[in-house]
Amino acid sequence: MRSPAGVLALGAVIVQAASYPLSYTSCGVAHVVNQPPQKVVTMNQGATEFLLALGLADRMVGTAYLDDTIWPHYAQEYNRIPVLSSSYPDESTLMGASPDFIVASYNTAFREQYLHNGKIRGIFSNATIGPCIGNGSDWGKTWRTCRPQLHNASVGTYLFTDACEDSSYRPLTVNENTVYEEMRVLGAIFQVNGVELIIKDMRQDFDNAEATISSAMHGAPLNVVWLDCVGRCCSDDTGEQVFVGAGQGAPAMLMQEAGLKNIFSNKAGNWVCVNKRDIVAAAPDVIITVDAAWDTALKKINWLYNDTDFCQMDALRGARFVSIPFSASTLSPRNGPAAHDLALAALHVRLGTLTASRQSGVSSFNPHTLQLQTKNSKCPLQMSAVVYDNDDRRKNDNANDNADKSDSLALGLGLGLGIGLPVAALLLGAGVWFWRRNSKHSSYSGNGGSGVVIGQPVGGAAGDEGKA
Repeated sequence: MRSPAGVLALGAVIVQAASYPLSYTSCGVAHVVNQPPQKVVTMNQGATEFLLALGLADRMVGTAYLDDTIWPHYAQEYNRIPVLSSSYPDESTLMGASPDFIVASYNTAFREQYLHNGKIRGIFSNATIGPCIGNGSDWGKTWRTCRPQLHNASVGTYLFTDACEDSSYRPLTVNENTVYEEMRVLGAIFQVNGVELIIKDMRQDFDNAEATISSAMHGAPLNVVWLDCVGRCCSDDTGEQVFVGAGQGAPAMLMQEAGLKNIFSNKAGNWVCVNKRDIVAAAPDVIITVDAAWDTALKKINWLYNDTDFCQMDALRGARFVSIPFSASTLSPRNGPAAHDLALAALHVRLGTLTASRQSGVSSFNPHTLQLQTKNSKCPLQMSAVVYDNDDRRKNDNANDNADKSDSLALGLGLGLGIGLPVAALLLGAGVWFWRRNSKHSSYSGNGGSGVVIGQPVGGAAGDEGKA
């Protein structure tokens, strides 16, 4: 799964990084920065969290396009940065921030204005930096991007490799090393120290995720489908298709690194439209539902329970749903903890084990809540097939109960991983010690904590311009 150390993704190359001026190429478009960028705008949440992880909050003059809730241990720094827009800002707002560098997770952030289904999409026009024509702007699409023009206007750009305009610059398959490479290139551009410490912590989470599934399932596959969007993302008037994670992008990486078997891993691309019957036929053990302000996980679950094609699926009968924030499915420093939590939450709903959480935003649902939510649906949830319980009504606040819950957590880990209670308790204690130690010296650490994976979909305001 890992490329050799120091090998950069096709879309991101540092040509000369010893000092400034520094030459780099991002998705086939070259640029030179003469000094560390000081006025940065991030155009997607993954890009925002990348720069916050690198400790660059004081250089960020604006952020845009928050898909859900910012990762809590970056919230304090994030709250000091101006939010230019809940989706993409218009060009006057963006250029009014006077950025000297723009970082984006998706190429839609750099598009020139164009007409799409009768609506004007894109950001840039001749009023600012257009026209956006020529090499590095024309990609043989119905749209063009404006990175060369921004460079000519002394605004550097960086686009993550899994969203390059030309797919030949994208990695054949996104894996954990893709995330590390993005971190290294951005660290070089901004001359940030400590990048390898961040990567070391991320790598540990990825390793723990895969080992957790392997131990608990004793080598048997845990089959999953990544349900990204329903009812709006596929150009299909019949409603027979849904938008799922395919075999090459960040969703595929998270499933693979979590030790889960993606039932659509044979499909090309980052995401793909598939027929509902293909999901039913594959009979996934767990359904991963993406949660975003513009398409919540709970909405997707209600949609499933109101379609008779899905009624007899074991995953629905057992309420085996995991929710993942859309922001955690974009390349970001949250990918490692998200993979770990994805493994833990999938085991929780499949086997009924208790789990510790890395607080990435990945969660399961309270099945009693789902039962109430679906009672008037076409196939209401019956609790008889549900093997887990997130019912926090049974919790008490006294110290003795807190100690009991720690024992229960260790027991759950012990049962889930096939080890005894003393060993599980020892591992749990060691994990807490490791988290406390690392939280003192790493900007990435400090997101740990224990508890049953419990959560409801989060909110936020954002638009829904497509991923590309």
